Amino acid sequence: MRQKIIPLFIVAIVVAVLVGLVEWRTAGNGGKSAGKRPDTALTVETAAVKVQPMPVSLQAVGQVQSEHSVQIRPQVSGMLASVYFKEGQAVRKGQQLFRIDPAQYQTALNAARAQWEYASEQAKRLAPLAGKEYVTTQEYDTARASADQAQAALKQAEINFAYTDIRAPISGRTGSLGAKAGNLVSPTDTTPLVVINQMQPILVQYSIPQQSLPELRRYQKQRSIRIFITNEDGSGDLGQGELVFIDNSVNTDTGTVLLKARVPNAHEQLWPGQYVGVRIQFAMQPDAVVVPQTAIQTGQNGNFVYVVENGAAAIRAVRVDRQVNDLAVISSGLKPGEVVVTRTPRNLRPGVKVVSATDESTSRP
Repeated sequence: MRQKIIPLFIVAIVVAVLVGLVEWRTAGNGGKSAGKRPDTALTVETAAVKVQPMPVSLQAVGQVQSEHSVQIRPQVSGMLASVYFKEGQAVRKGQQLFRIDPAQYQTALNAARAQWEYASEQAKRLAPLAGKEYVTTQEYDTARASADQAQAALKQAEINFAYTDIRAPISGRTGSLGAKAGNLVSPTDTTPLVVINQMQPILVQYSIPQQSLPELRRYQKQRSIRIFITNEDGSGDLGQGELVFIDNSVNTDTGTVLLKARVPNAHEQLWPGQYVGVRIQFAMQPDAVVVPQTAIQTGQNGNFVYVVENGAAAIRAVRVDRQVNDLAVISSGLKPGEVVVTRTPRNLRPGVKVVSATDESTSRP
């Protein structure tokens, strides 16, 4: 039993001596190394403040609409004999689209022509006789009236026959078919045979706040207003156009003004009904001060950014004039060449030492 207790007692004495020795050496150094750790700089993403040309513009969400949309409806009744295009096909003005069975209208046309020829000959035959008073004036007038009525009937028969051949009144792209070959069609049908939407050029309608209308009109007096069309999220380039319409009143429900731009749409990137992003460019500012939009922070007193000064982060209040894509145009608060933090870590505070992620990566061996 004594042989097991004595070794444990000796171990406890040795541990106590070692702890005391460590504390004595620490105290002998004046406590200089106690809790002392080198400062570590926070790695952040940065960008330099730049000066570059930037557009003076407004952003809006617009919707594409056809400048000219036509519902094709039959003007005479009959069986739809032929369809000369496919659904969704682009057609040109004057192109044949449908054919209504013309048999009954051809027969009516032949009968009307024969009636007119007979009535016309009758009037011609009676004309010299009336001059010699071989027939009464009333007989001649009746014959001439009959000839005129027959001529009108012939004209109507020709029109009805022509209506059996249905052609495109405009160039554009067709929609879905309302009737197919073999169906009976009539002018009273509620569904059109097809709808043609003009695609080139095309309109984009959008609205701006009423407060922006004076600025728009001021620039419009100086030059034509260019319109840039993008995807709804602002990405991509779907075309450019010109402002062609400003509504003559403000929408009292929304406080906005309706505008329309005409876009050539040569490659048909814009489709009726499509929602798009719209940038109304008034002018080009040649020396705009810009930073990435991600550098802008919002606090109780307005917008601010973190700038890097002497290797440490500092808060700087800024005034943002506008945003263009992923860049913010700064009207005051920053100078060209200054460095701002573009993505702010949660533990970033004023006075914290920082190092740029780009500088750190280039300094590595």
